[in-house]
Amino acid sequence: MQKTICLFLFAMLIASYTKAQPLVHSPEKEIEDFLCNKGIEIDSCNYVPLYDELYKWLDTPYRYAGNSNNGIDCSGLVKQLYNKIYNISLSGGSKDIFNQVIVINNINELIEGDIVFFKIKKNRISHVGVFLKDGFFIHSSVQKGVIISHLSEPYYQKYYFSGGRIL
Repeated sequence: MQKTICLFLFAMLIASYTKAQPLVHSPEKEIEDFLCNKGIEIDSCNYVPLYDELYKWLDTPYRYAGNSNNGIDCSGLVKQLYNKIYNISLSGGSKDIFNQVIVINNINELIEGDIVFFKIKKNRISHVGVFLKDGFFIHSSVQKGVIISHLSEPYYQKYYFSGGRIL
């Protein structure tokens, strides 16, 4: 009898260790998977709140002068991210934001959180985004809304102007 009870308890113990655990779906895992699929590997050196916040904005439609989840333009996105993540209030459009940064001419010196500027219209600063890492940046595209792009894409190589840092 005692041997039967021991075998039963042993079997229950084994069963409890081998029972499949339900998959836990966490927002952090979803964000990490999305970024990984984009080629952006997040590690302990990255400022995770930036990636958490930018994920909330992805696929938000573009709206000129927009500043909400219903629609946002490029400068509105940068201002929202800086306000929420760094508690820094930026003002104006992309050209105005450029006047608030310390210019970084060497693209290889850009770090996570820097701002990237583009001269697309009439050779003036008309587009802005936030640099992430390894050439990736987030911005609000007129055609696709809030997306992550890469500075090596021919379109952005053609129009890239400068980087900037808020100190």
